[in-house]
Amino acid sequence: MTTNISHTFSDTTSATRQRPVLHLPHQLETFPVLIVPGLRNSDEQHWQSLWQAQLPHSKRIALDNWDTPDLEAWKAGIRAELSKLNKPALIIAHSFGTLASASIAAEFPDKIAALFLVAPADPDKFHIAQQLPQHSLAVPTKVIASSNDPWLTEAKAAYWALLWGADFLRIKNVGHINSDSALGVWQQGAHELHGLLRKTIKAQHQVLFAGKKNRAA
Repeated sequence: MTTNISHTFSDTTSATRQRPVLHLPHQLETFPVLIVPGLRNSDEQHWQSLWQAQLPHSKRIALDNWDTPDLEAWKAGIRAELSKLNKPALIIAHSFGTLASASIAAEFPDKIAALFLVAPADPDKFHIAQQLPQHSLAVPTKVIASSNDPWLTEAKAAYWALLWGADFLRIKNVGHINSDSALGVWQQGAHELHGLLRKTIKAQHQVLFAGKKNRAA
């Protein structure tokens, strides 16, 4: 089941036109949503921004400096938002933000419901590979990469997905999966997010059932 959402915007000539309908999974209402962009933040045409506009309960991390790839600063921004929540959050991250998000999930798995990691940046470019989790993450995780992403080869993306125990999807020739990719609301991404949420809710139900079974024993 999906929720149909449409919205309008003003272009540079101030004329209003209809954007494509965005189908976001209704399960998003179950989780707090945290948006974690990469370097230089996500502009208004980025799918992260378009999604956030349709998720009134979502929050974006705040940073003083979006232009310097500082893993600890990104992690601090994530921790600050998580500290305001009373239940585990779904993190929707892009590029450098995925690296910080995976790190936070390894450190505070009880604070994270699931990770949706799109177009990870290459940690070797920033000399932080050894600072990232070197094991499977304890939360449901989806990694999506592009075959021609200039920031990370698909082989490396698959490597990190495998290391983190994540489901992995490779999309053909969409660059860094950002505004330059001209994806609009990126309906394929919303579909993949739907699958991650179904998996997450199923896992939560299994844990709940196991707990009831143990108490009854």
